[in-house]
Amino acid sequence: MTIVAILLALGAAIAWSLETVLAKPGLRRMDMFSYAAIRPLFALLFVVPFGLWTSGFQFPGWRLVVIAAIAGVIDSFVGSMLFYFSVKRVSAHEASSLANTAPFWGVVASVCILGERLQPVLFVAAFFVVLGAFFLVNRRDNESAVRLSWNALPALGAGILWGVVETVPAKYCLTNGMSVGTFQLILIVSSGVAWGAAALIRSRRTPLHFPRRGVMIAFVTAFLGYALAWVLWLSGVKLVPASLLSPVRGSMTLFTFLFSVILLREHPSRRSALGALLVLCGVLLVSILGSA
Repeated sequence: MTIVAILLALGAAIAWSLETVLAKPGLRRMDMFSYAAIRPLFALLFVVPFGLWTSGFQFPGWRLVVIAAIAGVIDSFVGSMLFYFSVKRVSAHEASSLANTAPFWGVVASVCILGERLQPVLFVAAFFVVLGAFFLVNRRDNESAVRLSWNALPALGAGILWGVVETVPAKYCLTNGMSVGTFQLILIVSSGVAWGAAALIRSRRTPLHFPRRGVMIAFVTAFLGYALAWVLWLSGVKLVPASLLSPVRGSMTLFTFLFSVILLREHPSRRSALGALLVLCGVLLVSILGSA
């Protein structure tokens, strides 16, 4: 069961990695609010049929609904806004590296808030992932290092929010009877309402813009990030302690590194290659020893 959960988490990491890499050209063609506001609408095209096909959408009680809704706003609205701000100003692998410190915060939150058993190997694995993420940030000189620290700082904030939300509220809601489809639907609707309101306010000053290529990228990333990745992640979280899968989520850094080179033709340094190796070590560590 543990191996299955780890494979599900790895699949989610791959899907989220593709989403974050494709966000770069998407935001190049559309403004942040136009891009983000239509993605929840596209995601519903996948999530609603999935929920109806599996367990359906049950009402689990207002307390769990409120928790899931708050999780959606924090994760997919506030966290995504911070990440989009960074990825427009620095390279995809740089912003994603800092955002992918999420595994560390996920492990800490799972132990401190959910009361899951403390396994030292999980903190060691998370340390490797976080250290690798910082090595992956490509600093060329002092001037660019100062500029990068300011532009990439919101991505670190996104990592903190993503790490906490993707473990604590998700595990809590699923453990207390909420289905994967219901949690995902509430998350999408709540973040969609938040992005829609923000886009309407923004449109009073700047008209929303929906070019064809940008809309196509938004459609693809909605499927990858909102639909596929969350289904795989929540299915894995339902099987094992969330703290076990948090470091596996850190493999996003490695996949983002590879996809940014292949798809965006970015040119990471040797320092970045070392970072990718450290991330891989962290994922292997939790995959082998964490399930022992």
